[in-house]
Amino acid sequence: MELRENSTYTVSALTPATFTVPSGLNSTVVASDYTNAYFNQWSNGYTLRFIPVVANATSISLTAIYTTTPQTPPITKYTISVNSTDTNGTIVSGFLVDIRYDGFPVASGYTPVTFRSLEPGVGFQVIVYWADSYYFRHFSDGQLNRYQIVTLNSTNSDENSIGYTAEYQYVPPGDAAALDVIAELPNGTMIGTTFNSTDYIQHTPGMWLTVTLGDSTMPFTGSFTGGSLLPFVLIMGESYTIEMTSSYGNYRFAYWKDNNSTDPSRTLALNLNSTLIAIYNYV
Repeated sequence: MELRENSTYTVSALTPATFTVPSGLNSTVVASDYTNAYFNQWSNGYTLRFIPVVANATSISLTAIYTTTPQTPPITKYTISVNSTDTNGTIVSGFLVDIRYDGFPVASGYTPVTFRSLEPGVGFQVIVYWADSYYFRHFSDGQLNRYQIVTLNSTNSDENSIGYTAEYQYVPPGDAAALDVIAELPNGTMIGTTFNSTDYIQHTPGMWLTVTLGDSTMPFTGSFTGGSLLPFVLIMGESYTIEMTSSYGNYRFAYWKDNNSTDPSRTLALNLNSTLIAIYNYV
């Protein structure tokens, strides 16, 4: 049995196990298989081995049910479907999709794909990847980042299933240019980094930015600094507008390092691989 806090800190013990945590902490309890004992479900009906727990002033008791032979989790009616097209609406396929809970893998497949027998009331992460010079730009519902968060609602039959369409742009290798955007404090400390956790690349929160193509008024992709979409692979010779978050929490945009402009929005003619550094003050 494991207790995981914020997907990173892990405490493990053999059952029966007791974990002491600060009140109000969001945690995940993970039931593992052991020798000839195979996890089947929790006594409250949850079929995922990852179960969310919010600690409070009283004790919380959980019971994991095991079998002596490997078991397929019970079938439910809750599904998530993911399709993929290019930015012109033409169907393209074969892009990897992950379903995760709290950063841990639940299922994966290639578009078009439907994930079945999912748990209601659980906040799943739907994560798409890119391949073969097709680069993710946005979901059809306007989500610019490649991470969707969805909770299937057990009380509303209209939300038993949900579908997403990921839209990709084909960038010919000969026309490709990389655009990296970094956020830093004046002392050079980066805001937004990556780290390897549970066999996946995870990200600390960075500063949000959007990219708009040409004369369009709508951003066509976005990322947090330090995120997995960066550097963007874009079409060389095009003009792009980069819009940084002006403030978040105690962070305030100060200036662009290369030209000292205090405007968080700037337009760039991308004629070669480029790196932009946005300086933030922490106040």
